[in-house]
Amino acid sequence: MKKKVYWLIPFLILGLFLTGCSRNKVYGTVVVSSNNYNQIQTNKKYVNQLLKALEKFDSEKPKTAENIYSAVDKLDKEASKNMNSQDKKALRDVLIDNNKSIKNIIKNAYQNHYGFDDDLSGSISTEFYKAIHLTVKPITKQTANRKKIYNEFIKETKAQQKLNNVGNTQ
Repeated sequence: MKKKVYWLIPFLILGLFLTGCSRNKVYGTVVVSSNNYNQIQTNKKYVNQLLKALEKFDSEKPKTAENIYSAVDKLDKEASKNMNSQDKKALRDVLIDNNKSIKNIIKNAYQNHYGFDDDLSGSISTEFYKAIHLTVKPITKQTANRKKIYNEFIKETKAQQKLNNVGNTQ
């Protein structure tokens, strides 16, 4: 009987350890629930799609603008899942509805065949970082932790480098 108990103890400890690991995850040195971690990963996926589409934008090619519109719509839909109505509206304004939204900036650049310059890239960057702040907001209520998650998100997506490359294909 003792031998059976001794064999069972390591499996019991391993099972408890694995159960504990599956409940909470760490992102940007912040412990978050597995649901919030999954939301971060989903947001990161759609942000990367948007960044890729922005990097490939060419005001002479309509398909590149369509790719950005699609990426913006997907990001809006997926990132707003756990947000309150006020934050959902703010995210939609930053991405789609506002005159200074990413979608409208691209639409104007495409319709008027503007090449990307520093002003246009700066406008997109400003709205992009606002969107990231809003997507991180529902993950945690603590401002310091939000900042850590935001910084890690920017670092992992390489957003700064990719935003600097926006429009370089023209």
